[in-house]
Amino acid sequence: MNIIRSGTKNLILQCHDCHKAFQVLREKYGVEIFISKSDDMYKKYLSVMGMLDERNTLVLLSTKMEPKLSFEYEDFEYILVVNKRIEEVLMHLVLIKEIAYIKDVRLTPTMVIMRTTGNIDKYIEAVNRDVEGEVILSDDIHEKYGQGTVIIFTQKKIRGPLAHDDIEERAIYSKKNYADLIQYLENRTVKYINASIDNKDWAELSIKIYDSYEQYDLHYERLAYILNELDCGLILGESWGRDAALSFLSVGIYKIRLFTYLEPKAIKQITLGLEYLDDGRRIVDYDIYSRRKKYFWSDVRVDGIKKRDELGQYYRKKLVSELSEDVLVELRLLEKRINRWT
Repeated sequence: MNIIRSGTKNLILQCHDCHKAFQVLREKYGVEIFISKSDDMYKKYLSVMGMLDERNTLVLLSTKMEPKLSFEYEDFEYILVVNKRIEEVLMHLVLIKEIAYIKDVRLTPTMVIMRTTGNIDKYIEAVNRDVEGEVILSDDIHEKYGQGTVIIFTQKKIRGPLAHDDIEERAIYSKKNYADLIQYLENRTVKYINASIDNKDWAELSIKIYDSYEQYDLHYERLAYILNELDCGLILGESWGRDAALSFLSVGIYKIRLFTYLEPKAIKQITLGLEYLDDGRRIVDYDIYSRRKKYFWSDVRVDGIKKRDELGQYYRKKLVSELSEDVLVELRLLEKRINRWT
């Protein structure tokens, strides 16, 4: 599951002349992405932040250097995306401070982005107890704090742009060191998911992939991608195997072990939908087992649908409706690669 990642580092520069400072910094760092002051500046900031990590630095330019700086009160004139780590940026700023019209420099808390599942309130409460933090408003992350770590939450996938409405209005501020904190959180992701689903038992499933064209790597890549995007659980391992098809005949298969908090039938619905393409063709067979019990397509029947192909196409459409546009693009690119062999 992909539910936690480091965010980009932020640096606030107080400038004598923000426009001139912007021009100097843009030239010195070869900046290609920047945000100018506007009514939707904060929304653009969030969108950019969702695509970056600790290898990048967001430089915010302001004429002020007060304890509280806010997008709401239009305190920032420009935001620049610098493709360097913050340590490199700080060292270089010392050398160009005068020619870049810089008056003062301030760090902001390091960002951590977490993707929630289940009951959001219980999820945030569990994280906050562990980090001994303070629940704050996510809009206030630049207003009060100059050090420490801020954890922001979203229900959306954390690799890609984040809209303002994608961010949970509550965040957590912690005084703990960022490097120690993110490692601590990564080791406890299952705990937070458990808290959000009332400590429901997880199940270990075996998923067998059958393909007469033997494109197992592509079918595995496609399945793993969707299971990860839907936060279905953890893939614990994979292996080759043989399975009896008819008397005196065995076929090659590829097996995946999935550790999931979802019901086996929910996983069966997803895999049944993935057996089919948009045009209704069936390109693979996924069998689901839990404790030696096999789940058949008849176990996930829907009223009014009696045929397997119709049911598979029903779950294909349901799956497509639940995926974001960028995920659908990636899914269909993978399917075009499979299509060459079917």
